Amino acid sequence: MYKIYTIKKKIVFSSEMIILFGLLDDLPKEALHCYNCKGLSRYGNVINWCEEHIEYVNNIMDADFVVLPFKFKNVNDPVFQILDKLTKNIKKKLWCFYNDDDDTSHEIDDNVILFRTSFYKSNKKENEKAMIAISPDYYRGKISDNISIGYCGYYTAYNRRFPDGIFKGRAWYINYLNKCKVPNSFIIRKGFWAQGLDKSIARKQYFENMENNIFMFCIRGAGNFSYRFYEILMMGRIPIFIDTDCVLPYEKLIKKAEVGIFINESDIISNKINLEQEILRYIENNKNKLPEIQKQNRLLWEKLYSPIGFLNMLLNTENLT
Repeated sequence: MYKIYTIKKKIVFSSEMIILFGLLDDLPKEALHCYNCKGLSRYGNVINWCEEHIEYVNNIMDADFVVLPFKFKNVNDPVFQILDKLTKNIKKKLWCFYNDDDDTSHEIDDNVILFRTSFYKSNKKENEKAMIAISPDYYRGKISDNISIGYCGYYTAYNRRFPDGIFKGRAWYINYLNKCKVPNSFIIRKGFWAQGLDKSIARKQYFENMENNIFMFCIRGAGNFSYRFYEILMMGRIPIFIDTDCVLPYEKLIKKAEVGIFINESDIISNKINLEQEILRYIENNKNKLPEIQKQNRLLWEKLYSPIGFLNMLLNTENLT
């Protein structure tokens, strides 16, 4: 059992604070769209898991490590500064969690480990680690045989100027995939979070789109990470992942070629690879393996990227994140 110290009276529960959920009597109140098709919370059985695996100690000297009691803000936050100084003096680690689009680089001391969603592999600090983004588990055990590319979401999120002067982002990729030989099933929203549509209906359509297609297009949003990537694996589908210098949790444990199509955007920009050809080649090479890949991706999510899977790996292989 792992021993954690935090300042209990300062706790503010949020999605990134699942490591402290053992201190809850019930899960945080959520909006209806945060529950899945069975009416279950996106956090699953995290409270019970934490109660079984974590002891929240009252004496900091008894702790294996210390956790900031709320979502990381910045290094100027008074509570962070108190715990930073204290853990430095007693030679313990301070774990901080930050699920946010913000990719600001923070000057953190060696005793601090910052688990975050949005940052860049090219300038990642040694004590910055990737964390998951959590969504409801909509998986119903279905394997798709529909060799098509799905996408449901905002059309224009994420844009960058390519060397040819053209802004290319989700809209450019969607238009490109529309012209490819592989069939597609795209649901384009008018704005972020399906603006103008009931959120529960939008969520249902979002996951049904994943359920009905083997492949799902996946690229970053406002932050340099993708909720969709974790949701694709949760649904047991195969990602077409455009890598914009992202950092994935437990990346050393993933054999990407066995999971899906991972393409560095820099290779698309430089015309080093042709996206359509890469997709067609993957389908041809794996046409008899697609059902098994779907099953294995679901198992990968359960092991690494579900809330309990992430915590279990985090406490046992933290050096791999």
